[in-house]
Amino acid sequence: MGAPRFVFYAVNGLGLGHVTRLVSIARALRRLSPECEVLFLTSSEADHVIYREGFAAVKLPSKTIRERCGLRKGHYLKLVQTVTWNTISAFDPDVLVVDTYPTGSFEELIPVLRWRQKNVFVFREQRAEVAGSELLQASLRLYDRILIPHEDVSQVGPLPEPAKALAVGPILIRERHELTDQARARQALGLPRDGTLLYASFGGGGDPEATRALTLTAQVARELPGVRLVVGAGPLWREQPPALEGAVVLQGRYPALDFLPAFDAAVTAAGYNAVHELLYAGIPSVFVPFERMVDDQEKRVHEVVDAGAGLACLPLTREGLTRAVRELMKPEVRQRLGARAREKVARNGAEPAARALLELLP
Repeated sequence: MGAPRFVFYAVNGLGLGHVTRLVSIARALRRLSPECEVLFLTSSEADHVIYREGFAAVKLPSKTIRERCGLRKGHYLKLVQTVTWNTISAFDPDVLVVDTYPTGSFEELIPVLRWRQKNVFVFREQRAEVAGSELLQASLRLYDRILIPHEDVSQVGPLPEPAKALAVGPILIRERHELTDQARARQALGLPRDGTLLYASFGGGGDPEATRALTLTAQVARELPGVRLVVGAGPLWREQPPALEGAVVLQGRYPALDFLPAFDAAVTAAGYNAVHELLYAGIPSVFVPFERMVDDQEKRVHEVVDAGAGLACLPLTREGLTRAVRELMKPEVRQRLGARAREKVARNGAEPAARALLELLP
């Protein structure tokens, strides 16, 4: 048998969550099996971050680009189907790894899942009405392994074949020993060594709600003496971030875990990656849940708050954000939240996930 081949199917919505989880597993896979061949199939407009982590990718236009560039939906769907089928057929992987959407973005994976390769689904917690849908539940039977990037299998709800499921814990793109300290992180970003730095980020950059959230955060930060706001403008920003008086803007930095240790506190959206990366790095944070079709960010925030590992701003208002951030600025609050955060996300599930892939090889 030659070198094992793996295809990672990463079709993203408004952020980089799917790409980041799969790149995290692929990094661990390469450490465990350096000879393996890895190929990504993605529609993320930030596909360059995949290459930066050392992996090749076949790029499909995203839904957003299709609409903006005037591609007819019928032609686009045919393109997605044809490229997906041909790519997987030509590469002929031993294992196909899919994140969040088990049938594919347009159900183009349904016939593929019956091909010769082993199939692995990364099943992040979803809204109950989505996770319990007849199509999703039926498609899970076509997978050989279901990886749960949480501490318990029960977090994703009922499964048709529970024996296939393995809870590996939160999947993160860096191991703890790869994280830098505050001084080095600030130096790498060109930020002041002293003073209180507040980090703000609201997704990879594809979400129009981010403008309002950033504007309110900047207004609140300007009222806090001695606090400097640093905005993380994700790789998917297609335009310059809104003018933020007095703030430092980090454009296109990725992954966040490489620089999060620079900050004393954070205000961010409550996507899977943002929450788990901040908890893992021990950064005391205020989380702002956004409405999503699949991802229940509000539920995630309540779980973090109940664990004493973070604060919430819900709904997002100027008054509510002011109260939460002022509470966050208290040194004793930050110390308590940072310690609880590290306890809540104490390990990285990327390597256990990669080992589960290798176990499927003949």
